[in-house]
Amino acid sequence: MITVLGATGNTGGRVAQRLAEAGVEVRGVSRRGPVQADATDREAMARAFDGAEAAYVLLPLSLFEVGYHAHQDRMGEAITESLRAAGVPYVVALSSLGAELPSGTGFLTSLHRQEQRLATLDADVLFLRPGLFFESFLPGLEGIRATGVHHDTIDPEVRLPMVATRDIGDVAAAALRGRRDTGVREVIGQEITIPQAVAALGATYQRIPDAALQAAFLQAGLPADITELHLEMNAFFNSDRIAWRGTDPRTPTTVEQWAQALDAPV
Repeated sequence: MITVLGATGNTGGRVAQRLAEAGVEVRGVSRRGPVQADATDREAMARAFDGAEAAYVLLPLSLFEVGYHAHQDRMGEAITESLRAAGVPYVVALSSLGAELPSGTGFLTSLHRQEQRLATLDADVLFLRPGLFFESFLPGLEGIRATGVHHDTIDPEVRLPMVATRDIGDVAAAALRGRRDTGVREVIGQEITIPQAVAALGATYQRIPDAALQAAFLQAGLPADITELHLEMNAFFNSDRIAWRGTDPRTPTTVEQWAQALDAPV
């Protein structure tokens, strides 16, 4: 049996689907899924991993949680200690490019901390480090389509590695079935600019000042530290310090294919 955290989310849902299609017994865990559990609840996490032969783990985004990194740390500690207590022998963990750096990366800093925790397990661990999700544009999709413009603070000429979450799920599911790969696996589809990505959504891109984005986020009700972490992450992207080896196989979905699928009949 394989435990999948975030089983109703973008990557976890795809992992659970692919494993089930292959005839693998799946215990899908999420805040609203088949097995309901909060990732900060150590008892619930212990039950989730009990008897599992392998697990897919992640840190769910909590963008309206005050004290983002502290909350991520609580989840990371509960997940790690529950994996340790259950003796799960193989773990695939969703991380990110940039997680090799201990600070200065905004939201990604919590993933560095989690990689450090999971590396202490007496288990074979594979860290998946994808680029920017295409799905990161979805929270603003309504506004993008209404105005025809996407606003952010990433410099328009910066090329970033991006990927569809369904492709991340496919890579994770294959690893969980094989249980051979360990270490770090980069998961990248394309290296494109933000203007190229939003063009696939039929929009243009406008780079705005940090203060303008900060004001918009605060007006939307996001905590101050979330705004600061977003700006720090974008500054990291703009600094050209995000690095990748580029030696792992590229994933197949292009941003154009992903965008077209948004409007495809279900």
